[in-house]
Amino acid sequence: MRLPNIFFIATLLIFNLLACKNNAPDDTQNTPMVFQERTAKWASKLCDTDDTRCATIEITYPVAIQGNAAAVPAINDSIMYYVKQSIGIFASSPEELPASMDSIAVSFIREYESFIAEQSDYEIGWEIETNGQVLYQSAQYVAIELSNYSYAGGAHPNGNVTLLNFDTRSGKKLEINDLVTDSKQLAKIAELEFRKARELTPDADLAAEGFFWGEGFKLPTNIAITEQGLYFYYNPYEVAAYAAGPTDFVITYEALKPIWK
Repeated sequence: MRLPNIFFIATLLIFNLLACKNNAPDDTQNTPMVFQERTAKWASKLCDTDDTRCATIEITYPVAIQGNAAAVPAINDSIMYYVKQSIGIFASSPEELPASMDSIAVSFIREYESFIAEQSDYEIGWEIETNGQVLYQSAQYVAIELSNYSYAGGAHPNGNVTLLNFDTRSGKKLEINDLVTDSKQLAKIAELEFRKARELTPDADLAAEGFFWGEGFKLPTNIAITEQGLYFYYNPYEVAAYAAGPTDFVITYEALKPIWK
């Protein structure tokens, strides 16, 4: 008489276990993203004997070591792409960059050593320094900042900032149209903030003031999600002469509310 009851109970337990398994949340879609800082350095052998005739590269950048399975490699690949660009200053295009970061660094150092061999009286070092950090992180978004400084001869060093935004669930690199519903309206808001940052009146002629090369206002290449709002950054040369320096400002989420996705 007990066998049917035992069979019934066992069947019920198996059914419940399967139901629980099917209804369990997909942890791979909710894994918090964790980043770790990585550092790499290269230096010419010339640095051992003369620090004025020396070429160095030092980079620090974040690497995702935990997160959704699809997002981690996608975000890391994208960060690495821009890190390579930051040190591959002699490549005419990203497609010409060597596959490995080490090869890019060695190429820079060899370029300097070849130059020094032909210029015996040249006593200025070359250097590249790239610093990356997680600028903002939430359950849905992560923003990365890569700041780069380089000098490889010329009248002055160069510096630039690259801002990257990602969806933490998919690893997709987000563009401005992924964040707002109306980029034209965003440009109108941003122009007002740009004028404030540059201490220009609302009716000042931007071209006459030395901005945007006579082409009219445009959004920057680099925009980042932050705790306070969208951060806008114009690198030197992007919209004005080098001497004008960079321009940056934040548009609050309150101001973006009508167009924020």
